[in-house]
Amino acid sequence: MRTFSTVAAVAVVLALGGAALADAHKPGKASRAKTLEFFAPLAQLELIDLGDTGFSLGDESVFSDDLLTEQNGKSAGIDGGVCTVVRVADAGTQSGTLQCIVTFSLKRGQITTQGLAEVINGQFAGTAVAAITGGTGRFRKAAGESEVEFLEPGQANVTLTILR
Repeated sequence: MRTFSTVAAVAVVLALGGAALADAHKPGKASRAKTLEFFAPLAQLELIDLGDTGFSLGDESVFSDDLLTEQNGKSAGIDGGVCTVVRVADAGTQSGTLQCIVTFSLKRGQITTQGLAEVINGQFAGTAVAAITGGTGRFRKAAGESEVEFLEPGQANVTLTILR
């Protein structure tokens, strides 16, 4: 398996924690946002090599992370997602762009995210930002952004900033 798959799972965490409990943007009302923060260690990962052999368009990384209140903290939920290679910059170094769709399952509902992430030498690095595209339960009108700060392979800090 390629190195990028381990980090792709964490990227899916694009994915992402934060929930807003405020009213939607209404004239005369100040908009509020709520931020949720998680530590996300990788739980499961499978790399699916599609198309050409090696790092190529269409390859997928399917993953799930635990969502913890902090490193070694209490469980807050899980996430799961798929990252698909949509642009290859250098197949030999496993560098390119992946599109990641990730769902965060929390106690009071789910939050969905979507965005692009870069891999260089098979590793995600820095921080990836994705759009919060919706949710269920308490988060059914969610919008906003998720940020995933990549730490060592298989670990990330996730921040979801949710507007409603």
